[in-house]
Amino acid sequence: MKHIHLTTIYKILLIGFLGVSLTNCEGEDGAAGPNGLDGTNGIDGVDGTDGANGQDGVGFEELTQFGSINLTLNGTRKDNNEAFTDTKTLAFTAIDANSLINFNSFTINETGDITFNLLRFLNTPDDDSQEFTAGITLNVINPGTDTQEFEFEIELMEYNMIFEDLVLLQLNGIFDNQGIETPVSNFSITNFNFNDDTNNLTFSFSFDVDGVNNDSDNDLSVSGEVDVIVLENIPGVGIL
Repeated sequence: MKHIHLTTIYKILLIGFLGVSLTNCEGEDGAAGPNGLDGTNGIDGVDGTDGANGQDGVGFEELTQFGSINLTLNGTRKDNNEAFTDTKTLAFTAIDANSLINFNSFTINETGDITFNLLRFLNTPDDDSQEFTAGITLNVINPGTDTQEFEFEIELMEYNMIFEDLVLLQLNGIFDNQGIETPVSNFSITNFNFNDDTNNLTFSFSFDVDGVNNDSDNDLSVSGEVDVIVLENIPGVGIL
């Protein structure tokens, strides 16, 4: 039998002790190092080439070629007695045959009087959802003479005013200077001119309406400027 040397036994015990000690001893984490420097921003890429222009959209020239009616209303709101001024341009004309003959035309009567019939929409014509219109009938008696007179009627259909506090006021009514529909006062037509070479009709008008005779329930002043191109309606040819 071989005998294990005493020195060898000591070495074995010492190695085992050190192994146990190292296993049971864990060192503490050191402090975090400083953050690294930010990297340099990359260079922006070159802009790409602009694309080709698209095709122009279809405009409304066909619907606005016959001119417009400008309206200004001055009145007072019935909910809070706040004064208002509202201005709108109605520039769209329905261009079906019936509309052109009956609502964008003039007729020279046997007496030489001229009757103008006009209808303009605020938006593209649509009787179902865009009924915001102004219709004017103007009969000029003894045109171009010292005794020239005017018979005037205007119908406002769904004239909507939307205020900053999101309140809607709608006006509907027919007003004329003959007192046939709704009485008006201070009626005036100025700057009347009809060029029978170009069929360009221009004039300005104004009148006042008492509160009991309009939807605002307060006194209302209406003024406007007409600048339109009308078509001649030959008697007996028009579509009714």
